[in-house]
Amino acid sequence: MLNLLYESFNRATRNFEYDYIFIDSIFLTIWITILIKYKKWNPIKFGIVTGLIIYFIDVIVWFNLPAGSNYPSGTYIREYWIGGVYIPRPLGNYFWPKFGADFMMTFSYSMFAFGWLWIMFENFVKRNTKEILIFTLIFFGSWMLIPFLSFGIPLNDTLVESVRYMDTQMVAWVINILVGYFILFLIYGTNKFKSKKPKIILLVFIVGCTNGFFMEFPLLISGIRPTGVLYLLYDVFLMFNQGAPYLYIAYDKVLPWLVVKTKKKTLKEIETTIQI
Repeated sequence: MLNLLYESFNRATRNFEYDYIFIDSIFLTIWITILIKYKKWNPIKFGIVTGLIIYFIDVIVWFNLPAGSNYPSGTYIREYWIGGVYIPRPLGNYFWPKFGADFMMTFSYSMFAFGWLWIMFENFVKRNTKEILIFTLIFFGSWMLIPFLSFGIPLNDTLVESVRYMDTQMVAWVINILVGYFILFLIYGTNKFKSKKPKIILLVFIVGCTNGFFMEFPLLISGIRPTGVLYLLYDVFLMFNQGAPYLYIAYDKVLPWLVVKTKKKTLKEIETTIQI
């Protein structure tokens, strides 16, 4: 029993119809349009940057990195079957079919999840409950609708199976979370950096868990993720909270510092030019 549970944690599987990708792209377009309407330029930039990073890790690194000694030779961390056909390396004619699945699971995911994350951080500071509710409902509502629309609309019912073998990454994940929240505690839980705000630690944890729930719950109840409630809880607490502390620090400390530094450098260059 415990072995099966452990294996389900290590083997993240999705089974979905290919038109899920088309429907997801429609909702992504709606999401970006709303962000533009509300002039949410920073969430858009944040989503693009994180999307490119996740795309690189998942599509390039994990797809080409062996899963480890626990698996048969030729097994990679990320594997695909589209229409029952194992996606080879090199991809050949399967480049575009795989690209669609990759785009949906990495870049589209990031535009939703990390754009929403920025808005939550931003509006917690501004105490704008209205925007928190609007963007949360659109975000979660979209992800709840997409799988069921895919099953109900016969655009392209080709089955896609995606597997990610994560047992070699598990220790790194746990260490990443512990280090991230330790740094967060030092900055906001103590006076060491003169920015003590314990509520921030709780905010980051709640937002991280909520984002994980928004991702996993629709997959679970639609049958796309063939796991149980324990895996849902596992992903809620572990998956997104790997990055949430670092992302808040980047949002609150690193990016503002870079903006100020860039402005000072620009002003200095202008003054030098004028003097010349």
